[in-house]
Amino acid sequence: MLLMSAGLTPAVADTFRPERGVRCDRAAQICYDRGSPSVELTQRYFGRDAARLLRWNLRREERERHGRVFYPEQGVRCDRAAQVCYNRRGEPSVRLTGDYLGSDAARRLERRPEPDWGHPNR
Repeated sequence: MLLMSAGLTPAVADTFRPERGVRCDRAAQICYDRGSPSVELTQRYFGRDAARLLRWNLRREERERHGRVFYPEQGVRCDRAAQVCYNRRGEPSVRLTGDYLGSDAARRLERRPEPDWGHPNR
């Protein structure tokens, strides 16, 4: 679920799996338990400050559109209702959508036509 809206998407090398079902992201300093951010595991592997930040961001996320939008890593925003994740440039990403919302959502995104951004000649 979550986090940070600034910076670059962390490289795969910035993640580690300290135990079964747990993935931790060094760049974002967040641990995920079966895909959901975990304050407890984040504190265990990154300390109290990282856990506090995660808790604050989770609360913020809950308030934002009742949990519809989440930030799974730095620079990535996912919208559950629209079933799409956006990269750090704000563009829809099939790869990120598949990573965080599943392969069905990624396939639907691949099939969507390019949006017409209100071009005056169309």
